[in-house]
Amino acid sequence: MEPRHFKVRFKNKFADLFPVVPGEDREIIARTLTYANIYRLRIIAWLLIAFTLILIFIQLVYTKKVHLAQALEIAPYVMLIRIILLVVSAAFLIMSGKPESPHAITRRHYFCESWFVLANLIGYAILSGLIQSAGPGIASSYLMAILVSAAFLYINLAKSFFIYTVAWSVLSIMVWCFQYNWVVAFSAFLNGSFMTVIALVVSRIIYAGRVKDFLNQKTIELQKDKLAASNKMFKRLSYLDSLTNIPNRRYFDEFFSREWKRAVRQRELLSLIMVDIDQFKMFNDTYGHQAGDDILVQVATALSNIVKRPGDLVARYGGEEFSAILPDTDIAGARRIAGRMRQVVEELNISHPRTPTGHLTISLGVACVRPCSGELPENIIEAADKALYRAKKAGGNQSNWTDLNKP
Repeated sequence: MEPRHFKVRFKNKFADLFPVVPGEDREIIARTLTYANIYRLRIIAWLLIAFTLILIFIQLVYTKKVHLAQALEIAPYVMLIRIILLVVSAAFLIMSGKPESPHAITRRHYFCESWFVLANLIGYAILSGLIQSAGPGIASSYLMAILVSAAFLYINLAKSFFIYTVAWSVLSIMVWCFQYNWVVAFSAFLNGSFMTVIALVVSRIIYAGRVKDFLNQKTIELQKDKLAASNKMFKRLSYLDSLTNIPNRRYFDEFFSREWKRAVRQRELLSLIMVDIDQFKMFNDTYGHQAGDDILVQVATALSNIVKRPGDLVARYGGEEFSAILPDTDIAGARRIAGRMRQVVEELNISHPRTPTGHLTISLGVACVRPCSGELPENIIEAADKALYRAKKAGGNQSNWTDLNKP
């Protein structure tokens, strides 16, 4: 088998253990996993303090009752190691603090995470080596510590390899130096070596699984964001007139319904302007439908430039008709807006020989009301339509109005 093919097969076979992390996500993952580790290590630190105090108490009470010379010889050293581990746990609790979120993770937390794990593993490796010197054993304290760190913490490959290798080296030195029976020493060395390898594998599996969960969650969130953006875009497109690119009749109806209810609730004025292009059919018959479409776009743009308040709306009502909703606007204000609309369209100076002025003009119907509960919103639309009809009947290029607030 060619080396390249072997490399590809190896990479595919163990791809789950080495997930590819995009560069922009590495810092986020590091902060997230360190935040989780700090939380778990703080719990472990409190447990270690409690159990270490219990062991120290037991050792103080029962040491004098032990008659094994080797055990009595190492007792002071065991006590010292336990006190050191007790201080390490307390120092970690003080230095690590309680980060509120992954964003609060700093270099201090990265350092605390690494040295606390390493210090404990070295401490328990030394403790196991000392206990080995008193008689045969399996270095249980070291094995327990290394398996707990592997199973409950998210440690990347480089850091876990360094930490476990250093701890294993200390254990090996302690076992071979303090256990004079080479068979027992070799057995403890094998046990420690085997469990260290197991810890490395377990640590990698747990870390890789957590990273994959993070990446999968991010993928899901990105897909949700894209779906939400697409839905928002489709909804926006469904509310726009495809020709003039201003709100269509559908959006007008929804917007008008909301503003009507708000005006009723807050007892505010509501004005409506209906706009119609004069002699538009004749313009289409003369210049063609493409020219008519261009006129609709120009008129829509001109009207939108007049109605600029955030709460106002200009929409294409249908055909050559447009409409403007003006919340909290009295009849005088609505008539001023209608006059500016008529003027700006006239200033477009679009030729239209079938009108009295010789260029394109519009007619407008204006209505204003302070709606009350139970009043039909169709009333103001009907009033604006009738005013528009009167303006067109009078020759066009003008506005007519109705104030529904007056008897």
